[in-house]
Order: sequence, then C-alpha cells, then structure tokens
Amino acid sequence: MWIYFYLAHLLGDFIVHSDRLVQERHDQPLVDLGKHLAVHTILMAVASIVALEIFPSFSLSGLLMLAQAIVLISICHFIIDYGKIKLDMVFNKTIGQALLFIMDQMLHLLVILFTFYCIFEPPAFLDIIGKTFAEKAAATACIFVLATYGAGHFLEILLREFAPNYKLQEGIYRLSDEKIEVKTKHENSGKKEVEITTIKTEQFFHDSPAKIGQLIGMLERTLIVIFMMMDMPQGLAFLAALKTLTRFKQFEHKQFAEYYLIGTLSSAIIGILLGIIAAKIW
Repeated sequence: MWIYFYLAHLLGDFIVHSDRLVQERHDQPLVDLGKHLAVHTILMAVASIVALEIFPSFSLSGLLMLAQAIVLISICHFIIDYGKIKLDMVFNKTIGQALLFIMDQMLHLLVILFTFYCIFEPPAFLDIIGKTFAEKAAATACIFVLATYGAGHFLEILLREFAPNYKLQEGIYRLSDEKIEVKTKHENSGKKEVEITTIKTEQFFHDSPAKIGQLIGMLERTLIVIFMMMDMPQGLAFLAALKTLTRFKQFEHKQFAEYYLIGTLSSAIIGILLGIIAAKIW
C-alpha cells in the first residue's frame, strides 16, 4: 500500500510543483514549503481513497491509521525539505547539489517505508513491489516519473558545470573551437622550416528552446525503460543513432561533444537501471 503514497510524493515533487514555486523557495521558504506540503497532503489523501477502493474490507481503525500516516509523513516531509534549503546554501557545488538531491529523495522514501512499517502490522502492507495489478501499476508509474521528471531534474544539476557557455543571445548560440596545425617545409638547401598555425572557428546555431531539450531527454529515457521492460535492448542502439544524427554538425566542437557524451551516457545509465527495475516488477 505504501507505493500509492510514494507515487503521490513523486507527483507532488516533480510534476505538480511548478518551476515558479521552486524559484520562490529561497525567497520565502516557509510560504513555499506550506504550499508544497498542502499539495502533498492532498495527493496522499487521494492515495488513501484509492487504497480504500482497492481494499474495501478496510475498517474505521484502518482509515484512522492512514490519517495518522499522512500527518507523520507530512511533518517529516517539511523537516527534510527545510533542512535541504539550508544545506543548499552550504553545498552549492555541482557534486554537493547532486548528492543533496539523492539524499533528499532517499529520505522521503525511507520516511514513507518506516511510517508504514510502524503503523501497519500485516506483512501485505509492507510488500516492496506489491502483489496486485494496481500496486504493480503504481510501482511502474513511479518508475516512469523518476525516469522522466526526476532524472531530468537530477541531470540538470549534474551537468550544470559541464554545460558549454556558448549562449550569445536569446535563441542564438555560438560554439567556438581552436586548432593548432604544424606544417614542416623542406627547402632546397635541406633545411627544415616548421610553421605553426592557430585556426579559430566559430559557428552560430538557432538552437531549440531548453524545454524541447528536456522533453527529448524525457522521451529518450521513457523509450529506454519500455525497451528494457520488453526485453529489447537492441532498441538502445537505434535511440543512440537517432539522437546522434540530430547533433552531428556540433560534434566538431570538443566542448560540446564532451558535454553531449556525458549527458547522453548519464541519461542512458539512469534509464537502463530504472528499466531493469520496471522489468522485475512484472
């Protein structure tokens, strides 16, 4: 049953929570956390209603235990998020921010598991994946939310430091490169003359908006998870070739090529790992 609460948490953290509220978090942390907590509470209440529909034999005492779980999880959620805001100011490097993101999500999951472990006694409530179709569907939905929005947010943090600083103006991007050519000339007297030339190149691109790039990454990881669930790993080669063709010209620039390679490999690793978990669910 806990899987419905975890799905509610992921929906509240990555889909319902808007970018505007994230920007306001550091300006008015308590106000933003209050709104964020209200969204999570509503979603957990919906998760409870779903659980009651699936388990019609649930008694009044079971309903009270669910209400107790919502209160405890909400309090812990507030404490974790408030602590993360404070730590964001200390660990402002890329690695620190990435680790904070992972720790934050792990703590939320552990809180949900621990709450259900303490409140509910029957082992059925503690089944990690779930035995019913509805529980497996909820677990699969969690995988897809993590593969799309969750992984996208994590990669945005992780790749921030590696991103090439090539933005010239809104909608127009510039990629610069520099190569050194060494030419050796042989004169009639037998003397060698070495000529060193530095060649600088610049190219301008009308690139896609950032949201389009994020959407492409989300679709890529979604397809990776689907391929892994269908036991079709050969589909990964098709995705890699398709994605490479769209950026082929920009690979001439070392900085962009390195950034693209790190991002693609990181995204693929996350998608494959989540795909393996999704395949195990069914």
